[in-house]
Amino acid sequence: MNHEIHNLFYITPERIKKGQLSITGQTYHHIKNVLRAKILQTIFFTDGKGNRYQTEVTDITNNEIKLRILEKIFIPREENLKFDLAFVPIKGKRNDYLIEKATELGVNKFFIFYSAASVIKKMGISKIEHLKNITISAMLQSLQYYQPEIVVLDNIDKLLSIFPEYNSVVVADQQGDTKLPNLKERVLYIVGPEGGFENYEIEKFIESGAKPISLGKKRLRSETAAIVGIVKILTALESKEN
Repeated sequence: MNHEIHNLFYITPERIKKGQLSITGQTYHHIKNVLRAKILQTIFFTDGKGNRYQTEVTDITNNEIKLRILEKIFIPREENLKFDLAFVPIKGKRNDYLIEKATELGVNKFFIFYSAASVIKKMGISKIEHLKNITISAMLQSLQYYQPEIVVLDNIDKLLSIFPEYNSVVVADQQGDTKLPNLKERVLYIVGPEGGFENYEIEKFIESGAKPISLGKKRLRSETAAIVGIVKILTALESKEN
């Protein structure tokens, strides 16, 4: 029987034992009290690594829900629409917004790096873990099966070292071209701090093969520039496929 998926939940491998799932905590609360799940109800899970688990509820107690795995399906990535985002961290909860929306839109991997004008010079482990949790929530909200990876790079030189892994690298810059270059397969999109990159940083990017692109005449906040650029890149990649 085919089931339309309206809700998707996250499961870690240690929760899976002999074809059974044991759910507690917040996920238990959501399934029991929000979905009002019943015995034999179908619930879908993902491990964030491309696997989708179709399960059915077998037992509900005061602090645990047990489910039986009916089917495990591997969902391949859309390799032709694969792209990553590198950005300089920003103040407050705006990083949360950037990570959430970029994940929903389909970014595969995030690189956090620090530039000359970075307001935040270092992100702690607890903050990185917080952002990872946001990628899980956004992945589930948008019914995706891959959790984006978050990688922290110390400086621009380390960012430059990964350029050879990409077919196309574009960097947001008000002085750049308003038209996107011809994007090919794997794309890296770079967004700078509020005041933009220093001239010598842009020069380093260009010397290493990046193409500066302008997002218009208006000066945008970093998180806005990230989302606008992602949509622009996605639209270009999808139009090439159609």
